[in-house]
Amino acid sequence: MEQIKVHDNFLKNEDLETCKNIIKDGRWEYGHTSDKSNKMSTPFFYMDLMKVEFFNAYLKEKIETTLGLRVSIDRVYANGQTFGLDGCFHQDSTDPNTITFCLYISPIPNDIIEDIGGNIFFKVPSIDNFTLALEPRHNRGVSFPSMFFHKGVAFNRYIKNMRICVAWKLRVVL
Repeated sequence: MEQIKVHDNFLKNEDLETCKNIIKDGRWEYGHTSDKSNKMSTPFFYMDLMKVEFFNAYLKEKIETTLGLRVSIDRVYANGQTFGLDGCFHQDSTDPNTITFCLYISPIPNDIIEDIGGNIFFKVPSIDNFTLALEPRHNRGVSFPSMFFHKGVAFNRYIKNMRICVAWKLRVVL
């Protein structure tokens, strides 16, 4: 579990607001899935951010500093999930030199976070039959080896806004 790292309060307020404004003004597409080969994979919303310098250069540098690694970006995008649009367990890569970094930007008050769902779940490879869940706290970054099986789920039906996660698929520069 030590390979799953939590980075709370990842962005400064002005960077978080820039991130949210880019997402707010961006173009969502519907139909992205966690695993196209899984019949149970539910489509959800997707926004490609590869050509947005704020994500592919400025925040990439912040991620590199935080992780203490040099990386290249394979993909960067936002996922949007509303009630019922849960992901399924999948791997982002089988390459041991890849890392996924997720940033949760949905503004949910911390006093209700335990009751709203929206968690990211991991099947922890070093412990049989063990699943770890992390809450999608506002401005929380989570990094993990891309080969770990994981899934993101939507907020429960009482939360009216979308669960938004910005995801970077990174390759460690050796």
